[in-house]
Amino acid sequence: MAVPVRRVLASVELVTAAALWGFGFIATIWAFEVFSPFEITFMRFAIAGSLLIFFVFTPAGRASITQYIRISFIPALLLTTTLIFQTWGLQYTTPTKSGFITTLYVVFVPILESLVSRQKLPWTLWACVALALVGTGLIVNVGIDSLNIGDVLTFICALAATFQIYWLGLVSPNIEKPFVFNLVQAAWGALICLPVLFFEPLPQKLANIGDWSMLAWAGLLALSLGSTVIAFFLQVRAQKFLSATVSSLIFLLESPFALIFALLLLSQTLSLSESFGAVIIFASAAAASVFESRRKKI
Repeated sequence: MAVPVRRVLASVELVTAAALWGFGFIATIWAFEVFSPFEITFMRFAIAGSLLIFFVFTPAGRASITQYIRISFIPALLLTTTLIFQTWGLQYTTPTKSGFITTLYVVFVPILESLVSRQKLPWTLWACVALALVGTGLIVNVGIDSLNIGDVLTFICALAATFQIYWLGLVSPNIEKPFVFNLVQAAWGALICLPVLFFEPLPQKLANIGDWSMLAWAGLLALSLGSTVIAFFLQVRAQKFLSATVSSLIFLLESPFALIFALLLLSQTLSLSESFGAVIIFASAAAASVFESRRKKI
């Protein structure tokens, strides 16, 4: 398949992933009916990682799993950190605000790439960073209301996501089977969460599985199969053909999708200042990715 055509398909895959992640904010709210943030993160990874059972019965499957155990650990650690802080933050902030604050990683990715390569950032990117921070201040009501702890946790999530996207871009050329890699990554994520679960009443909740509501079931399955198995698989595969910067531009769609789903399913809205902040974040992040793409002539 010609490279330009494959890049177009990769872009379509990332749009699909962004839609699944956008819905994931709503699914998390539903899952909160039963689970804590750490339990949600563990369960979504455990369900996804359990699919590895279908690959252990053949020599080729076992070889693939063994191949990816080492290179998937750091991406899994960064991804787990991202999701823990994002899920934790959603206990205190809205899905819409969380989606737009998470979008800040789009601005941070070019900065990280430039720092690692020791290249000077142009003033246009610094202007985008400044605008994005202004937008963040508006959407979290800095100076208007007290700062929401959920917004701070989501900001940390955006920083972790920056490193996850960058690191995945480094290892993606070595990934021949993205689906298996993603499942190994999920298994690592479940193991990383495991120590925290000693302080959580998860076994009791699993014993009362018959008491779970349909929304809790829908939220957990959407996060496990949609946001984790399918969306992260699409991310891994697409970043074999797209740079981290170009990929992050497409990831911008995650926040509008989160807004649309929140309006339709949760009847949530943004105030005028919050809406203005969301627009600024989206515009500055999009501009940052465009400027960086032109600078690298991607």
